[in-house]
Amino acid sequence: MLTDQFQFQPDAIIRIDGVAYAVFFDTESTGDFPILAKVDSMNFVKDPNVIVDLTEDEFAREYGYVFRGHEDLLVSEIPTLQQGQEVVDYRTVMDTMEDKLDAQGKEAGMKWILDRDVQTAFLAATLTGQPISVDDLKDTAWYNMSTEGQRNFMAEFYGDNDAFQEKVQNNISSIRAKIYKEGFKGDISKLVETLAFGVASQAYTKEEAELYIDYIGDSTYLTIAGGEEVLPEELRKYVNQFETTDGKTSAKSYIKNYLGDEAVAGFMDSGNLLRYAGMIRNGQGQMVEDELQALHDNMFPAFKGSQYGVWNEYYSNRASKIINGVTGNQVVGLTTKQKGIVNDLIIEASGDYQKFDKLVRTEYKDAPGVKNAIIKGMLGRVPQAVSGVF
Repeated sequence: MLTDQFQFQPDAIIRIDGVAYAVFFDTESTGDFPILAKVDSMNFVKDPNVIVDLTEDEFAREYGYVFRGHEDLLVSEIPTLQQGQEVVDYRTVMDTMEDKLDAQGKEAGMKWILDRDVQTAFLAATLTGQPISVDDLKDTAWYNMSTEGQRNFMAEFYGDNDAFQEKVQNNISSIRAKIYKEGFKGDISKLVETLAFGVASQAYTKEEAELYIDYIGDSTYLTIAGGEEVLPEELRKYVNQFETTDGKTSAKSYIKNYLGDEAVAGFMDSGNLLRYAGMIRNGQGQMVEDELQALHDNMFPAFKGSQYGVWNEYYSNRASKIINGVTGNQVVGLTTKQKGIVNDLIIEASGDYQKFDKLVRTEYKDAPGVKNAIIKGMLGRVPQAVSGVF
């Protein structure tokens, strides 16, 4: 039925709604359960005249199961014979299908398909024609080990797959742009798809995906972070698979830590970022840190011996609370312009908290937080009897 290149042959080739399927039977697991391999090229069919046209109702009567509306795998995914190779005694086409499921579960974030109880629930849904819900899986190991986000992903994947695929495509665009920006050379398509699916399935956040790209693109940075173990399993195979500027991400990380995010652009323009990357590749990372420490101490003498990444967040958060009038643990991030101004105020205050607070209030006297604090202070000085009139 299929051409002789394929390792094993189907029991029939059928066509439903214009789509041809090679029919195989899983005789060991479920007892003559029809597995459908979509014929993705008619060149795979030896004799097109053997194709039998069926309606969905006719399929159900013929095979004893409802038509699920989709294929289980593609004919092109079935192993083919190499010249001189003997036919292998495969159990059934289920071997190929299970390999595909295993790959999906590990690489595409679809962990549920590796859980036997989940597979049983899906099979029952197939046989009864009733759609499955997340609540139907409450007693499975996967449900109890998954996060709410991962369960919501599964519900979205089956409930509105078009919307989900659109989300994946949007992620692909932004992730591809990030990878190109980092200077990856080679076929990045599989890496992009894996990352996009991981973000869409809530296996990791966009920020984590960007960090994983940095790790994959810079083996030195990955080593500093703890090695391949810091990457999700499905991403580890991409380590050392691309030509990149090794050490570049490590250099960026050092610059951000010692001098702040805003300093990176200047080092890129001057060519010093690539100089640092080369030094790191050659095992001179400590020399890079020493040079950056000297620059930091010259720029921020009040914090000599420390690092921008250690002390700046405290002052930035302190300024944010004054400017925006928030209290407790709530913090509103500063804009890029505000960060530059606040850094200047930190230097001017020489690390003195009270002086710094006063400088911030003066600089941002029209900000909501400062205005509200002034009004609150004025009302606090109004005598109780007078304030009662208002």
